[in-house]
Amino acid sequence: MQIKVVKAPTMKEAMQQVKEELGPDAVILHTKKYREGGFLGYHSTEVVEVTAAIEDQEDAALKKRGKRNVTTKQKKPVSGSTLDIVSPAAPVMPSTVLSQYKTNGTEAGVKMAESPIPAPNFQHIPPVQPMQPAQAAAVSDYNTVMGGRPVHETEQKDEVEDMAQFGIASAASNPEDAEKIQQLQDELAQMKAMLAQVMGKDQPKGQVSIQEALRLQEVDEDIVKDMAASVPAGETLLDRLDAKAPDVLAGYLGKTMNFSEGIALNKHGVRIVALIGATGVGKTTTLAKIAARFVLEKNIKAALITADTYRISAVDQLKTYSDIIGLPLEIVYSPDELKVAIHKHRDKDLILIDTAGRSQHNDYQMKELQDFLAVNSHIERHLVMSATTKNRDAAEILEKFSVCNPDRVIFTKADETSSVGLILNLLAKKEIALSFLTNGQSVPDDIVPATPRKLAELLLRE
Repeated sequence: MQIKVVKAPTMKEAMQQVKEELGPDAVILHTKKYREGGFLGYHSTEVVEVTAAIEDQEDAALKKRGKRNVTTKQKKPVSGSTLDIVSPAAPVMPSTVLSQYKTNGTEAGVKMAESPIPAPNFQHIPPVQPMQPAQAAAVSDYNTVMGGRPVHETEQKDEVEDMAQFGIASAASNPEDAEKIQQLQDELAQMKAMLAQVMGKDQPKGQVSIQEALRLQEVDEDIVKDMAASVPAGETLLDRLDAKAPDVLAGYLGKTMNFSEGIALNKHGVRIVALIGATGVGKTTTLAKIAARFVLEKNIKAALITADTYRISAVDQLKTYSDIIGLPLEIVYSPDELKVAIHKHRDKDLILIDTAGRSQHNDYQMKELQDFLAVNSHIERHLVMSATTKNRDAAEILEKFSVCNPDRVIFTKADETSSVGLILNLLAKKEIALSFLTNGQSVPDDIVPATPRKLAELLLRE
């Protein structure tokens, strides 16, 4: 058997190289990815290493001859042919092997060599199936634990398809195998989390690792362990002041949460955005910040609408902001008036709607808010929440306001709390996206579009 190790920048190129050097009958024995070159890891390049094998010509010829001897029907010799057609019920050993037995073997060996060999039964051998994604994921996790680098989802799919061309059998062709593979993935994840926890005990004094920083921000322990199991071993132990730390955490956040990075304007037509939420979370100030950023920085046409007529100061506050920024302000008292105001400013690029604060426990107020939002199906709803809210209350607010079908979440007052783990606890594994983060009262400075990097920096702050 010939064994060949090839290296290439991508899995596809490595597979092509295997085909060119060993042919289409090659079998993949092992694959791995790593980085090489550069200085201390900087400017290094990713390398894909594939170990493949192919049978020698003599072994292949013997197997081919053995297959030819196992026939399904008795045939007459072709005229002039010297080939011996053997009955399928009594195939014999190849003549070279039989000659060796007769020359060097014992009497018992000679009898064994001359005795018929039962024909193999191929009926119960399952057909070769391509590797399933679950199996490929398990292999990827294993390589990560052993020091490799995780395979990107799209690269992993290409790798599976390329390897399937070589006839790699699947271990997940039935539900039982799939369950075993899932158990293997869970065990590998637990091993990585335990390894990170043990190594974390040896951290130098005064140094705070990424995972310890998350604990200080009151991130749920299940999420901390999930991150330790999801990123390459050792990276969660980086000091939070390390230049690489925000990138490591941002990579995990990007896979765990959804981010809308603010508000995206329409190419054609007006974008309508309404801010909803409980009382006192800073909706009016946040709306003014968003309006100021779009108008002053991007020079777009915008209009403000307020339906917060419950608080006298709310209208006055927004009127002051609209005068400073130079935007029209409409005050509405009913859904019909809101509909008219939206139609009036349909030529604008952006319409921002401020709503009255609603208690999640007041069903009448929630129904009133639903009626306002129902006047236009294109209204994008941003649920405004305070980072100072307790985890349990925040989960209840998100659940109660779900009747209004919020599209995004804005977190305010990040400067008024020492722990912002609530954001990750609430939105991890959720479909709803994080759109903005606010960090003070200054208009329009203290607001940023939410990105994995911005949230990572907030979670790693001292």
